[in-house]
Amino acid sequence: MADTTTVILNEQENSEMRIGQELYEMTKSAGFKHLKEKLDEAAFHSWIDPREIDKPNGLSKEEWEWRELNGFHAANNARELLEWIASMISRSEYLEKKKSGEIVNKPLTIGR
Repeated sequence: MADTTTVILNEQENSEMRIGQELYEMTKSAGFKHLKEKLDEAAFHSWIDPREIDKPNGLSKEEWEWRELNGFHAANNARELLEWIASMISRSEYLEKKKSGEIVNKPLTIGR
């Protein structure tokens, strides 16, 4: 049977757990579904059409490269935001289990 001793989290862990819980609640809201779709689209399905360079009065190579670079950074920012939300929720779940005693951190021993 697992030890169910309650653990007192430090201030930073309590803050991280609260943020993760709030982010989790946000992901369950109706509007977040639309925001996530937009972020997924920006992160994984956006690019500049290279055929725009070849068209008459189309983009110069420099303009196309500038748009491509900006698109890359926007996609990267969207991906990082989605990853941060997921990692904070995961951290919150871990801290909740730690606080309830479901997970017990034992001291590290070397060479015993």
